[in-house]
Order: sequence, then structure tokens, then C-alpha cells
Amino acid sequence: MEERARVVFTDGDTAKVVLKRSSACGENCAKCKGCTSEMTYVEAKNLIGAKVGQEVILEMKSGMFLGAVLITYVLPLIALTIGIMLGTNISIPIGLKISSDLLGVTLGFVLMAATYLFINLIDKKYKKAGKISFRIAKIAK
Repeated sequence: MEERARVVFTDGDTAKVVLKRSSACGENCAKCKGCTSEMTYVEAKNLIGAKVGQEVILEMKSGMFLGAVLITYVLPLIALTIGIMLGTNISIPIGLKISSDLLGVTLGFVLMAATYLFINLIDKKYKKAGKISFRIAKIAK
């Protein structure tokens, strides 16, 4: 995965860069009025010596990016689905006097929230270990 960014700070072989999040409307936000142009700051390895103010191309391994997408979006959806299925199927056999649909939705959201907490812990651990990292590949022209 490659993204265009601007260097805002350097410290040795590390740089802080700002990149504009891509929008769903193809960067023509005036037409859809549904998105905001959020800027995201990330740290990147600066092995090419990019300087503050330069436009650069950031690189992240595609496998790492796809894994992050899978963990961030698919895992919580699976947890929600499992929670709903469990909740709707266990209320009657264990004798709970609560609507099976209500229990299913509640359990689904609880499992989804627990998954997001788990993802947050993994994210912090991976960042400390340097497993999730951006690298400045080249200076943009």
C-alpha cells in the first residue's frame, strides 16, 4: 500500500508525516457533502533522509495492511454475529425470562465491544514491537 504524505517533523531516521485520508467520493467532497477531509499523523521510518515540508510516498506492506483491515472490520462483525446467534438460541434452554431477540442483540454488542477492546490491546502491542510501521519509500515529484 502506498500513500502520499508531507513530512512535518524529523528526528534521526524517524519522521512524523501527515496524510489526508482518502474519501469515498473520489476527493470531490463538494458534490456529496458527506465527508470531511481529516488529516492523519503517523510516524514513518525515514531512511532516505526526507526533510520537513517535502512530499513523500509512504509504503506499508500489503499483507500487513490487509491483515489490519481484516482484524479491524471483519473480526468485530463475526463477534456480533456469533453473539446474536448465541443469545437468540440460549435464552429458552437455560430458562431466562427475557426476549431471545433482546438477549441476542445485547450479547452481540457485548462481544463486539470486547473484540474492539482486544483489538486496541493488540494494536498497542504491535506498535511497541514495531510490527506496524510505515516507511518513506521515496520523495514525491
